[in-house]
Amino acid sequence: MTFRWNHIFAGALLAMILAACKPTVPSQYISPDDMEDVLYDYYLSQSMAEFDGRDGNMNYNKRLYFLAVLKKHGLTEAEFDSSLVYYYRRADYLRKIYNRLQERMGDEAVGTAVSSVRRRYVAGGDTADIWSEKKSFMLTPAIPYNRMDFEIKADTSFRKGDTYMMTFDANFLYQSGTKDATVYVAVRYANDSVAQFNQNVGISGLTQVRVRPNDNDMVRDIRGYVYLDRGRDESSTLKLMFIDNVQFLRMRKPKEAEKSAQAKTDSIHRADSIRKAAPDTAKPLRNVPPLPPRAMGEGRLQHPKSR
Repeated sequence: MTFRWNHIFAGALLAMILAACKPTVPSQYISPDDMEDVLYDYYLSQSMAEFDGRDGNMNYNKRLYFLAVLKKHGLTEAEFDSSLVYYYRRADYLRKIYNRLQERMGDEAVGTAVSSVRRRYVAGGDTADIWSEKKSFMLTPAIPYNRMDFEIKADTSFRKGDTYMMTFDANFLYQSGTKDATVYVAVRYANDSVAQFNQNVGISGLTQVRVRPNDNDMVRDIRGYVYLDRGRDESSTLKLMFIDNVQFLRMRKPKEAEKSAQAKTDSIHRADSIRKAAPDTAKPLRNVPPLPPRAMGEGRLQHPKSR
């Protein structure tokens, strides 16, 4: 019995030692769980501010909603800023907060109000959203969280002449430094040719990258990435980029336009057929004398009667 109690005591002592050795966040900073909630509420508030700011007051609304988030959590702006700096220097804590935020952003909808802004693009049967990955994610300049790669494989619904456009909402949470993100899209066609498109993102708001149509070749696949660059600022201040409402739209020409284009193509083909057939079917002109030869030593044509 004594031996058993010694084991229990040793186990409890070891647990206490491990708990004491476990790193904890200093009391002057926001706890990891609370920081996750604050950042998530910030993400939601900025998405709402973008929707409510379509009347031209977006920046004002973003600032107002941000202060409302701080008030909700009982924080001052100085406490929030200092905690951001602390977590940005602690990769272990930041990684956990980042992963949990990614899950929450992917699982929970921002709201039908913001999403409805994008639905105007997919009205009717000529436009489809072919994006199948997460609609929301977060980037930070720290590797490997500074890049989101994607790939879309073509199927039988893809056609020649389709137009493509990637759209999303960007919200930056920067304490200092230049906001510098890049969206890159590469379209590979059946003949292995590649068309490349890119767009720089330096401000919060709607981002669009349009892929011009190709009437001659079928699409094989579409690949790309969103990359957040640190730039020349090597400071440890927090830099976050929230991306939401991601769509990759495939837009097809209306049937009337297809019929018009087909009719124009058929007309051109008929004109070419007539033009090719003209030398064989046209009757030769009669009683037309050939042009006389040039007179020797003269720079003009001689009329037969003048000889």
